[in-house]
Amino acid sequence: MKLKKSRNAIITGSTQGIGLAIAHEFLERGHNVYICGREEVKLNKVLKDLSVLFGSDRVFGSVCDVASLASVEGMIKNAVSHFGSIDVLVNNAGVGFITPFEEITPDQWAEIIDVNLTGVYNCCRATLPWLKKNKISDIVNLGSRSGRYAYAGGTGYNTTKFGLQGFTEALFLDLNQYGVRVSLVAPGTVSTGFGGLEPKDSFLSPSDVAEVVANIIESNSRANINWVEMRPSRPE
Repeated sequence: MKLKKSRNAIITGSTQGIGLAIAHEFLERGHNVYICGREEVKLNKVLKDLSVLFGSDRVFGSVCDVASLASVEGMIKNAVSHFGSIDVLVNNAGVGFITPFEEITPDQWAEIIDVNLTGVYNCCRATLPWLKKNKISDIVNLGSRSGRYAYAGGTGYNTTKFGLQGFTEALFLDLNQYGVRVSLVAPGTVSTGFGGLEPKDSFLSPSDVAEVVANIIESNSRANINWVEMRPSRPE
């Protein structure tokens, strides 16, 4: 069975970049979305823009710091109050930097672990009771090719993305019994300015990634797409 019916999705880190592109793609395909981010002004602007395009009854959101379990639990509660159910969780929120190991400060290390790894744990933990209520639900984690291939200056980012790959694969084994599918999308460099990289035409577009994520949540219910790696068609 292809899952093309309207689904209720939470997308973290969705006020810009890949997360915002995923929100657009989901809404264009008829799904409902709940967005979140850490900056209230940016969040409110995006909510207004999306509501104008797709209708205020299909998009909601709130400020959320995924590194805080209490903040995440409040966000999930608010999402459920609007939708009544949650079918999809997209863990997109993330931070990154390219810095030699000896220059990484304890605060930088704590933030990248808290957001990129603990943040995913928090969101999965808080959303799982609702995902288990459905016949088929989806968790899609936004990883990176940096989760398989290390690079100089990537001690912080590589650590979190290698960890996210293992987390995703193990989580699938734990949750498959409940009909909760777990997937990881691992793009190469995307034109978002993430990590301080200047966007280039040769990089992937956020919309490229968004299309893949949307295809995953609409895939046949008997299939679990565990891992998708994306590379630019031209050399990076």
